[in-house]
Amino acid sequence: MASVSAKTKKPLQVEEGIEEAQTQMLFGNYEKALEIMSQLHASEPDNLEVLDMYGTVLAEVGDTVNATAALKKAIGMCPDEGHEKYMYLSQLVEGDEAIGYSKKGIEVLRKAVLEEADPVSREELGGQLCQAICSLVETMLSSKGADAIAEEATSLLLEAGKHQPQSPEPLQVLASLRVEQGKVEEARQALGKSLEFWLRRGVGEGEDGMDVDDDDLADASSQQPPLPSFEFRFETAKLIMELEESAEKAIDILDSLLEENDANLDVWFLLTLAHQGMGQLEEAAGCLDHIEQALSSFPEDSIEKQNLNTLRSDLDRIKQEMQEQTK
Repeated sequence: MASVSAKTKKPLQVEEGIEEAQTQMLFGNYEKALEIMSQLHASEPDNLEVLDMYGTVLAEVGDTVNATAALKKAIGMCPDEGHEKYMYLSQLVEGDEAIGYSKKGIEVLRKAVLEEADPVSREELGGQLCQAICSLVETMLSSKGADAIAEEATSLLLEAGKHQPQSPEPLQVLASLRVEQGKVEEARQALGKSLEFWLRRGVGEGEDGMDVDDDDLADASSQQPPLPSFEFRFETAKLIMELEESAEKAIDILDSLLEENDANLDVWFLLTLAHQGMGQLEEAAGCLDHIEQALSSFPEDSIEKQNLNTLRSDLDRIKQEMQEQTK
């Protein structure tokens, strides 16, 4: 009986340990999660679930060397199941190697979507597949350039949209791809379609910049998913400023981001540029005043203060030019 108890207790310890590590990570306690997983890995070095989680935690705490080793070992043990290890590993390497791991992870995830019988779980996996494909295209774009990947990337993004039809991400990534190709009008159209999924809830505008009749989209509004992530909306604002003559929608988005987190200096800097581009110089000056106060403890030679001084100089120059034009 003693030997049976010993055999049944060990998997339970692994399961509980992994769940506890996941909980610690959820609350941002990465060091505690690493402590748990290090102990589990020491006692179960060839347990696949332990290796997967151990590599994940190592990646989160920045130990790329050991994370890479753990994840590669997990891949060697079970190459055709568990897409997460491929996705994490793709973030730890660069170039063709990163693209290769992403593609393999997507291949595994495609299979999981096809084999999943439960509709809710299948939809969740489809969402993960959509995000993974979009991330892959972004990696390909930065690594290889738009012209080299345009056809494959376009096909991948169409697939991503089919797996999560309500996601604005594939269309926004497509807009970025078209920008890099120099196809500005196509980029603008793709961005406009992406904005239709979520921007109307905040500023009530459609893809062409014209007001949208709420009655036209009343049925769709109840089916809208949550707003995209903070980072996604920040990138949206940058694209709008690049593609549209008016930065009004970008300003609305950036203002909403500051309502969520008014300590984000990247948003304040971009908002300054948006106001400046619209000729709203007083508003731009107000943004710079806020940034200057936030940077009071930063060294004078910090990149943030250098950017602040550059924007101050640009704003002063524009004010002077406007004054001269009114004389």
